[in-house]
Amino acid sequence: MKYMKVSVACLSLILSAQAFSATKIAAMDAAFHEGEKVVACGVLKEISRFKRGVYLNLDAPYPQQSLTLVVWENDLVQLKAKHGDFKHHMDSVVCGKGTITEYKGRHQISLYNAYAFKVGEQ
Repeated sequence: MKYMKVSVACLSLILSAQAFSATKIAAMDAAFHEGEKVVACGVLKEISRFKRGVYLNLDAPYPQQSLTLVVWENDLVQLKAKHGDFKHHMDSVVCGKGTITEYKGRHQISLYNAYAFKVGEQ
């Protein structure tokens, strides 16, 4: 009976960890995962400053981008401190972790901290 309780406890820990982990997708598949928490990867093709932050457009410049990673002004210093200037990552594979939302017909992920952004994975 003791082993059964331990087995059930281990199984529930494994299942709960899987439930909280994000699915890894290609940025071009973002439209199929709207509302889901994912890790989306693509090639950084454009960096565009706007009043409240920076847009990182993946796979193509705006308006043909597959996904936009949004870095808000409040989080910009933290991301640059950890990852350096985004210009150094142009034409590199980058990944963003978060929930895919739609804004004005375009899919995006808002990055709220430096750990939601990675360089060099796919």
